[in-house]
Amino acid sequence: MRIRKMTQVYASPDNVVGTFHLLVSLALYVASITLGTVFYGNVLVMAVAVLMFTGASIRLFGIQHDNGHNSYFTSRTVNRISGVLLGAFTNNAFHAMRYNHNQHHAHIGNLDRMEAHEVLTWTVAQYKAAGFWGRVYYRIYRSAPVIFVIGPLFIIFIRYRFPKNALKTGLVDVLIQNVLMAVLWFSVYLIGGLTAFKFFLIAAVITACLGVFMVYVGHNHEETYWSSAPDYDFEEGCLKGASVLDLGPVFDFMTFNFAYHDLHHLNPMVPAYRLKACHVALSPHLTPTRLGAWEALKCIQWKLWDEDQGRMVRFGDIWSEKALHPAE
Repeated sequence: MRIRKMTQVYASPDNVVGTFHLLVSLALYVASITLGTVFYGNVLVMAVAVLMFTGASIRLFGIQHDNGHNSYFTSRTVNRISGVLLGAFTNNAFHAMRYNHNQHHAHIGNLDRMEAHEVLTWTVAQYKAAGFWGRVYYRIYRSAPVIFVIGPLFIIFIRYRFPKNALKTGLVDVLIQNVLMAVLWFSVYLIGGLTAFKFFLIAAVITACLGVFMVYVGHNHEETYWSSAPDYDFEEGCLKGASVLDLGPVFDFMTFNFAYHDLHHLNPMVPAYRLKACHVALSPHLTPTRLGAWEALKCIQWKLWDEDQGRMVRFGDIWSEKALHPAE
């Protein structure tokens, strides 16, 4: 039996459980801003408040994300309304997000459809064939400052104001999201004043960087999966192309079970609140790549997909190869 079929028993939304997690996430969001505002300037308390804000924001994005798969609530209409409204908190237009993310799902690990993926990955052959400026561009793109700071801030706060494929999914969607986002930001300032708004911006910037870091290490580990036709296998792409971030139950709660991203890719109809239970139940059939905190941090070193070795390699590995084979 294919593993995807085994997940079917967990692929059913529960409106009561879903509503509970939505309310908890919203409460955590409001509490974090309140705490950060009241104790603004107290580094320790602010750090706790920022972590609360990050967890709440990631959880709200997880809900919006499941709304896009119509897997969070039983009603497609409720999923759509929830997804649109949550755009105020995620900075992400719902219909554009759903379209782009579903493209990512459909082509996970497929080298022939690299444009569908969230982080550009070149093969060793592509890198060797690129000219000088092409290599410079790719090195800058895959550098730690761009991947974890500049890129997230540009994408989330600028690019998402008019996201990729917005013309396909509708400009009304983008307009509604931007208006909702502006209303939320102005409300924070109106209710809490400049102090609240400053905390809000600090927390939002850190959340953007940490969120993108999670997505990056979720797919860019050494033994991830990339292939092209005719050898491409969707189930392998899902299970090998996504790692399991083994960082404990608090991390699982704060990120709404993002750690179990492999099974999510295999069956996106399993809602986030059932994903961990699904992973535990199917664990005898799974051999995931588990990453602890140190292993996750080390993922920044992997830059290129080596088709011959079937793994990610560093830039330094390429130069080592050239030194060993100067005639190439």
